[in-house]
Amino acid sequence: MKQLENMTEVELRDLCNNMGSGLLEIAHDHGLDKLHFALLIFNDPKIAQYVCNCRRRDVILAMRECADRLEAREDVER
Repeated sequence: MKQLENMTEVELRDLCNNMGSGLLEIAHDHGLDKLHFALLIFNDPKIAQYVCNCRRRDVILAMRECADRLEAREDVER
């Protein structure tokens, strides 16, 4: 089984693009056609890859907001 750190840039791009397409397909199936997403993948948390369908600055804001909630243990009960 290939590890992320051993993949070429082309392999990483294809993997991320395929995962992103899958997320969009699932969202569409649930009527969420305007959903923005950022998918973070990693084996080593210091070497992460991501794919998104929105602006980089929006991804940074969303990740920062999420990290702040995680650190504060502010879980949202549904």
